[in-house]
Amino acid sequence: MYLVYQFDTSDDPALLSETLWRLKISHQIIVKGAHKELWVPDPSYQDAVLQLIQIWKHDPASLSSVKRNRDPRSSSNSSSLINQLRDAPATFFVILAAVIVAIITQLGSDLTTVSYFTISPLTVIGNQIRFFPLSEVISQGEYWRLISPALLHFSVMHIAFNALWVWDVGRRLEKIIGSFFWLLGVLIIAVASNILQFEISPNPLFGGLSGVVYGLIGFAWFMPMVNRSWPVIIHKPLMIFFMVWLAIGYTPLTEMIGLGSIANTAHSIGLISGLALGIVYWFITKLYSLRKV
Repeated sequence: MYLVYQFDTSDDPALLSETLWRLKISHQIIVKGAHKELWVPDPSYQDAVLQLIQIWKHDPASLSSVKRNRDPRSSSNSSSLINQLRDAPATFFVILAAVIVAIITQLGSDLTTVSYFTISPLTVIGNQIRFFPLSEVISQGEYWRLISPALLHFSVMHIAFNALWVWDVGRRLEKIIGSFFWLLGVLIIAVASNILQFEISPNPLFGGLSGVVYGLIGFAWFMPMVNRSWPVIIHKPLMIFFMVWLAIGYTPLTEMIGLGSIANTAHSIGLISGLALGIVYWFITKLYSLRKV
């Protein structure tokens, strides 16, 4: 079962529940302490249920006119690819950009091309990598390098893992906060994680969307804690998995099993950036709602 919404103590969810059953949306309302909670058996029901909750909160009388057009599960995971792309164009654009960069850099094997995307231009002389400090990169006006390392990937598994998580978590967030704010958040996370990765571990040969993945996860995990109307995208077992993987990245285990060295500073900074953006977003939306009242 998946938690979708926690009602206020004064809420009566009877009409909402009747509507959900009429639309053949399986659910359960349980009492937890002083509150009632709405749970669904399938996470793909969440989007449809949240839309009905918004109607119930603002115009409960209009629930009677809502009709069941299709299985609510088709609104997310089972919907057509075209509909998903229309709902999350920025998510698709970021993944497509990473795939294009992976192709033209031959998954990082063409260092000449890779050098255009690293945070600092680099040359290999013998067995040494020569590169510039970040101040020199900025003075040359090569600002794209603050973002472009996020698009670099060095194996099929590397880009597949990151792309799947960006698509799974990112498109859900984009549907909630909109493409502009989603893309702005991704850019902030990418810049922060890339800069600090380079400053803490001065080696320009790193990349990947994993810092962005951790940022999206941090944001998606934080928001339901401060806003009950938010869907739970990151459940506890998944958060534990990512925290364990983050800890493993600080050990030599990944190199021992052939996965190579992980740019773990980017992961940590990505996560912190996502949490920080969650706080900022919550504060701004809270302030905006208070002004409307």
